[in-house]
Amino acid sequence: MAKPATLNATVALVRKSQLVAEDELRGFLRRAKPRQLVDLTPACLLQQMVAAGLLTPFQADQLQNGRYQGFRLGNYQIRDRIGRGGMGQIYLADHLGLDRQVAIKVLRPAADAAPLARERFLREAYAAAKLSHPNIVTVYDVNAEAEPPYIVMEYIEGVSLQAAVARYGAFAAEEAAECGRQIAMGLQHAFEAGLVHRDIKPANVLIDRRGTAKILDLGIVHIIGECLTQEFNPDVILGTVEYLAPEQAYSSRIDTRADIYGLGATLYFLLAGHPPFPDGDVRTKILMLYSAEPVPLTRLRPDVPPGLAAVVHRMLAKNPDDRYQTPAEAMAALVPWANPVAFPDRIFGPVAATVSNEGSQTVTVAAMYLQPTPLEHPTPVPRRTITDAGTVELCRDGTAPFPACELTLRTQLDHATAEAALSGARANPNFNRLERGLRLACWSAVGFIVLAVGVFALVRLLAHRP
Repeated sequence: MAKPATLNATVALVRKSQLVAEDELRGFLRRAKPRQLVDLTPACLLQQMVAAGLLTPFQADQLQNGRYQGFRLGNYQIRDRIGRGGMGQIYLADHLGLDRQVAIKVLRPAADAAPLARERFLREAYAAAKLSHPNIVTVYDVNAEAEPPYIVMEYIEGVSLQAAVARYGAFAAEEAAECGRQIAMGLQHAFEAGLVHRDIKPANVLIDRRGTAKILDLGIVHIIGECLTQEFNPDVILGTVEYLAPEQAYSSRIDTRADIYGLGATLYFLLAGHPPFPDGDVRTKILMLYSAEPVPLTRLRPDVPPGLAAVVHRMLAKNPDDRYQTPAEAMAALVPWANPVAFPDRIFGPVAATVSNEGSQTVTVAAMYLQPTPLEHPTPVPRRTITDAGTVELCRDGTAPFPACELTLRTQLDHATAEAALSGARANPNFNRLERGLRLACWSAVGFIVLAVGVFALVRLLAHRP
């Protein structure tokens, strides 16, 4: 679409979008001085409408680029785009009749053309609609007949576990246990409804400002009793490889114990700052699911109670029979280590008026991101670059049938960690000898330069004597 080149074209585009009521638009134009309007560019006019509260920055940006359609989905008006992924985009919207904000997940046209994508998208809505639990994101509505189809969900003002760890490091032991306890409660409700999530991971769990954990993204949920070979290609692995239960890599016959493994891998991430097997390509990671054990948490975090570490490692058992058999059992095992009183006070600061834009991130969640406060750990966990391949579809030979969504969160090593590393280096005798040698070399170089300047000045002086 062509960008509006004149003020008249811009006003006409606003009218076509139906984002601003006609009387409000006329009042805005009437209050503006004619001379100011003559000097304005289309972009400046839209920014003034944002300042007046008539448009949101997202709406103004779309209009500036000539896009005036797609702001209305049924009874909902789009305000902002708050997430995107391989299958869909997520928008913040207002219900025009109920004065309620919601999150709307819209299937992307490119994904709609992919085999089974539309079916999986709608399965998420129908599966979530069967559930009603404080620890699972609520689905309000679905429109399967719309083009493209969309799902209307509860809007969560919070942060994903993936984003929280990537920004500010690992969780305290009691905070991780409390998160795990709540996730297990949600999984138990799904288990009782006959559902297996199959993709429990930090990016699929949100924490709101009250400290409530919310499970989302049921797009690849398995309904117990249905034949997966009739639903999906049996040669395709569904899940995220870093959080995949070993049995998911070779069999489509899974149960709630696969979600318990995902919960264990998520808790490992919260405590260690990375998944159980963070290194290597896809084939290597799948091989390690069968042949390797993750580094013990107590070695990475000596401050983590051994009892809590044992609970997490039991969830990560290779054999499903060696794990907790239901989410309720896992929840009971986490209770002694959970501290809901201290959570989430140490993660969230005061209510933020704006969204923090610190760092670079592409997030696939229906959530606003508030500024968490740094955690205080006896053993700091360095910041690291984390790349999560999202919900990955892999053929059993390790190849991907089509590109998967990528989620990249970048953070920087904080000043305190750098200072701690430098202090540790200075305690090393070799470092001290090296430091003394460098200082001696620097002073020698300075002395040589001073001597050379003196000799040069003396030669010049002698050359000019009669």
